Amino acid sequence: MRLNDVDVKLLGHTVLQGINWNLFPGEHWAVTGANGSGKTSFLRLVAGQLWPNAGRGTRRYDFGGELQVDAVQALGRITLVGHELQDIYTQRKWNFLAQEVVLSGIFRTDVPRRDAEPGEIERAGRILDELGLTHLAQRPFLELSRGEQRRVLIARGLGFEPEVLILDEPAAGLDSGARERLKETIDSISVHTTVMCSYHDASDLPGSINRMLRLDGGRIVESRTVTRSGAPSVNPESAAVSKTAAVHQAPAEPDSDVIIDIERGDVWLDERLALSGIDWRLARGEHWLVRGPNGAGKSTFLRMLHGQLRPALGGSIRFPGIDNPDNVWDLRRQVAWVSPELQAGYWYPSTARQCLYSGFDSSIGQTRRMTAAETALVDELLEQFRLTDLADRNIRTLSYGQFRRVLIARAVVHEPRVLLLDEPWEGLDHENRNLVNRELEQIIARGTQLVSASHLSDTPEPFNRLLELVDGRIVGSSVLHASKRDLEERRSTQA
Repeated sequence: MRLNDVDVKLLGHTVLQGINWNLFPGEHWAVTGANGSGKTSFLRLVAGQLWPNAGRGTRRYDFGGELQVDAVQALGRITLVGHELQDIYTQRKWNFLAQEVVLSGIFRTDVPRRDAEPGEIERAGRILDELGLTHLAQRPFLELSRGEQRRVLIARGLGFEPEVLILDEPAAGLDSGARERLKETIDSISVHTTVMCSYHDASDLPGSINRMLRLDGGRIVESRTVTRSGAPSVNPESAAVSKTAAVHQAPAEPDSDVIIDIERGDVWLDERLALSGIDWRLARGEHWLVRGPNGAGKSTFLRMLHGQLRPALGGSIRFPGIDNPDNVWDLRRQVAWVSPELQAGYWYPSTARQCLYSGFDSSIGQTRRMTAAETALVDELLEQFRLTDLADRNIRTLSYGQFRRVLIARAVVHEPRVLLLDEPWEGLDHENRNLVNRELEQIIARGTQLVSASHLSDTPEPFNRLLELVDGRIVGSSVLHASKRDLEERRSTQA
């Protein structure tokens, strides 16, 4: 492939400028850069999903025959797997079994449109086995964790038998074990397929990656050969986290300070027990990090706290610290939720500012004129989250990480009593992770309790409690460091 002086626009906004780049057989590329640098747009340009601006620059493909300036052959020979594809399954409620998702790749269709032949079923099984996903074959796709979904979609991509496989942020949402297995898988794929992967930082690369491209502001600012000795060793998923204090058993809290209380909480998703025997409470001054591997039940736990799911008969969830929790709108204003599913489902073509406005009514899209006070608050949040320059951009032109920051800002327009964050650092580069952590500290200072699910192995500073889940069960509950309330109680006891 050859790109010569190519520009690309999305909805009138220039996302790539003056791109000059070649792809040769035997090359495996890491495409790096910060949020908004143009990585996803670049990959979509390579895959034939975006067109160069007319009248300037050229894009040519050579798959062994005549040079092609259109993307017809590319669309059949290059497969792209990324956030956007994953979000489509959520938006359209495509809840096929994982094996059927892989079969759709073998069929080269968006969904499985016919019964599979025995040989096709066998091939889907081999692909799932190659990626260590055999145990997920009969699980519905939308019931999988975000990281499990990503790995199933990579398996689907292999079903196409592409000449070039493009993975946009393939490690996002994966726990450490899954990341290691993914690196081994990419190395295995690269033996017979050209591989391109995007990363926020050029770190923890698979051994097969031998070229690196860095983008900034939609321009290529670096293109070089990768040597294994020169590859950075910092793990991008842990770069935004800080020291973890010693852990201690969490003390019981007086009921008068309890905000949410769960007893004997079992949660079923269809016929699968997703959470089992959950006994947990959120008390004043506590900020919990819910940790566990992919599929541990972290997202399901947050959905139960948000009121989307209820414990089965024999268990209960109470909201003693929430005013009028039986009214769903009152509950939504006081318990806010940000997740990859919310991001996937926010389909309305709003600007970033309008998206923040929609938070006042918990709607998808702005539904009314804002008051002067509401406008002033949104202006303040746009500045705090460094979104002012993006305020009038259509959210569809934002990077995944930029849109994630917009949704976190949207969630706090009501200064909620509790803020639930599902993988809030997914899709954020190092600088923006630090920015979000600083803003979380400000959110805490205004009186909001945080409960965040993450596969990170370390603990960001704003959190003072740790809950560990494995296979839908609580396996650990610890105090990371003393909260302000803990210190107040200690002083009172000493006095």
